[in-house]
Amino acid sequence: MLMKIVLTAMLLLCSGCATLESPSPAPMPSQSTSEVRAAADRFLVAFDNLDWGTFKASWATSPSVFFPFSDTPKRINGKAEVERVFLAFFEEVRANRPGPPYLNLRPQDLQVQTFGDSALVTFMLIKDHRISRRSLLFVKEASEWKLVHMHASNIDQ
Repeated sequence: MLMKIVLTAMLLLCSGCATLESPSPAPMPSQSTSEVRAAADRFLVAFDNLDWGTFKASWATSPSVFFPFSDTPKRINGKAEVERVFLAFFEEVRANRPGPPYLNLRPQDLQVQTFGDSALVTFMLIKDHRISRRSLLFVKEASEWKLVHMHASNIDQ
């Protein structure tokens, strides 16, 4: 009887080891996750190239933004105000940098989390001794994923 218990325990241990050694395949992203990723990619490419038409079309009807600029410490609300701040930024960058691309965005550790008709995209931009953290909140508007909020913050390493 003891031998039967020992053999059963060894069999369970060995089958557990086999399971540990053969990793399961990574889960396939859902359709929503893929759609959000595509919307985020379109937004980021438009932003990098300062493509105003595509950039503007990426936003929801009532967006808000926390900018990382010291001259804009408060949340900016509404499409008109968000566009006003970004248009000034686009003009300044175009005047001072060659491009496109102008910003050379290279998102790192990009993650998409979906929650029904909303999704959170987070990533970092790392340059020199600065980490720029970004959070993009997308919502589904008229069957399209639109950016409703962006939070941008920078920290020095």
